[in-house]
Amino acid sequence: MSINMNEEDMVRTSTNRGAASKSAAQTIYGSLSSSSSVSTANGSVGHMSRTERRMCGWFPESGTMSPVRRTFCLFVTFDLILTFILWVIYTQLIGDSSVWEAFTKQLAGFTIKSSLFDTVMLAAMRFTFLLLGYALLRLNHWWVIALTTFLTCGYLLAKCFLFNFKDNNNNPLSYVVLIISFVLAWAETWFLDFKVIPVEKKHRDRVNHSHQYVSERSRLIGDSEQGVMSGEDHEYYSPLVTPEGSDDEGEHRSGFQTPRRGHSRQASQSSVTSILGAREQDFVRQAREAMDITLEMMNLEDGWKLQVGDNLENGIVHSQYFKKYNRKIFRLQAIMNMDPKRIWEELAYGTNNSPQWNPTLVECRTLETIDDNTEISYNIAAEAAGGLVTARDFVNVRCWGVRNGVYLSCACGTTYADMPPQKKYVRGENGPGGIVLKALPDDSSKSELTWFLNSSLKGWIPQSAVEQGLSGFLLDYLKYLSQRLEEIREEEGS
Repeated sequence: MSINMNEEDMVRTSTNRGAASKSAAQTIYGSLSSSSSVSTANGSVGHMSRTERRMCGWFPESGTMSPVRRTFCLFVTFDLILTFILWVIYTQLIGDSSVWEAFTKQLAGFTIKSSLFDTVMLAAMRFTFLLLGYALLRLNHWWVIALTTFLTCGYLLAKCFLFNFKDNNNNPLSYVVLIISFVLAWAETWFLDFKVIPVEKKHRDRVNHSHQYVSERSRLIGDSEQGVMSGEDHEYYSPLVTPEGSDDEGEHRSGFQTPRRGHSRQASQSSVTSILGAREQDFVRQAREAMDITLEMMNLEDGWKLQVGDNLENGIVHSQYFKKYNRKIFRLQAIMNMDPKRIWEELAYGTNNSPQWNPTLVECRTLETIDDNTEISYNIAAEAAGGLVTARDFVNVRCWGVRNGVYLSCACGTTYADMPPQKKYVRGENGPGGIVLKALPDDSSKSELTWFLNSSLKGWIPQSAVEQGLSGFLLDYLKYLSQRLEEIREEEGS
């Protein structure tokens, strides 16, 4: 900055630096725009996401309710209608002369010993109290349903002793009406206590956590802007290692671009973790642990037992039991006819397109990008053994990078609030593992590929039975990967 710069220029320069710093912070927190917006002026939450609106119990600004609570209200209405229909059918069956005389006898001549119209009144009582409490007042407590169920059960118990079944010709429908009324009352209690209240509480907590998290990130962005305006210089960069030369190359290959690092390669790693939120820091920690464990297994030579294969050109599979994971970890080793960096780029950045060439995968997509080298991914593995093993889904935290000239793409299973277990899939579990690529000492155009598979398919199938088929799965993957690499050579050769 020139010492002859006037005050107006100094203010303009500081403003530009502040805008640039804020832009950099918002780039790091790329998911901020897709999260709930936060009003920093008054500190209040602006808008909830569509999913959050659906799952929370009550939104004052819109007056809507969650689907699970709406289903409960519909079930209460169904209770009243079903009880009324059963009572009408019962009344017609016991009519001596005409239907209307039977209705008159049930209503005008009502007694607890001879009429079942009181079951309809019990259903109407439940309907009134439950919709008043949980639809109109939007209560989040069980005391209303506890009261209606207690009154219903107490009255029905007394009626079972007082009702004269013989005078009604032991009509089977009289038993059905009483039993149905009892069952519906307890079904409503179960649905509210085990579905409505827990689900809404869980999602309210998640929404509150999300808003708190976004507020912290917004405060960091504001602080970074204030720091620059006060003359402090903050720098940001990607926390994980990327391959040599990635700053200058940026070449496009197969539809993706090698990510560029920020301008401050010398910035300390602790400054980055202080910018990342606690949730992102935990994901980065898991990813780095997976990478460390993969490298440790790479250096482990003893204890591996041969499963299948006799040469590296066609692939060799070994396994070793690890007490820590209570299962075998499989190691695939093979020689690939392509340099390690190009294979690594395909595996690290082309994962979402892998179902196109790997039929063992139905879907593969990124749920959230943590930084340039870390993401949360969701995979669906296709069914196997003719449908005996149903499709499995996995949620993993992935990371990739280069260490000492060795290319790594590692992952491990994680918990992600926005992708809970799905009803139509069995949620599998992946332990730390991944693929390691390095050039052959005598031929840098070829690679030595090593894949450590640490997976549990869960479900009813014993792990021992799963392990018997994993060797074949690894060799199938190697075949599909080789075909994909051949396609890449043809595309880039043309």
